[in-house]
Amino acid sequence: MARLAVMLLQASRLVPFERSVPHGLQVSGELIWNRDGQLELSFGVLAAAVSSLSELVVPDGLIDGPQVAGQRRDELWTTTCFEAFLAIPDQPGYWEINLAPNGDWASYRFEGYRSGQSQQPLDSAPEITLRRWHHQLRLDARLDLSSWWPNECCPELSLTTVLDRGANGISHWALRHGDSRADFHDRSTFLQA
Repeated sequence: MARLAVMLLQASRLVPFERSVPHGLQVSGELIWNRDGQLELSFGVLAAAVSSLSELVVPDGLIDGPQVAGQRRDELWTTTCFEAFLAIPDQPGYWEINLAPNGDWASYRFEGYRSGQSQQPLDSAPEITLRRWHHQLRLDARLDLSSWWPNECCPELSLTTVLDRGANGISHWALRHGDSRADFHDRSTFLQA
């Protein structure tokens, strides 16, 4: 199947807000935005030591490959979760997409900074695939946003990750952070298209 015309391709290493993250732990995020509102996301977690990866809190019963049993669920961000924030340039509203390793997902619309939150329906559930190796976890997702995203409009964006390391705490990863706290909703941390 041929790939649709790409408007935006972003691949970056994400940085943790917390300083207590193990030195050998790395997170990356990639986004491909197609002209017709198709979004492809990829997130990778790489650990220098297998123990860093095995301490991640993830849903029980994970399988490698397509996550066909995923459902829409709220509060995915309270544990290991991969996220994308999208905004239309020069508009106060924005969208949040949450993806869990087991295929669970959520999408929200905000009218302004952390205000006016509502569920953003998707015409179909995201296609989510999980791959795990000794030192790496990778989540790939495809979402069709064409029914509500303006045609030919390239988003401002932020790619983020929450890693739940159990007794070792939660860490917040993003392309960049503000100064005082980890706040994925802060539009000043979004990349401008």
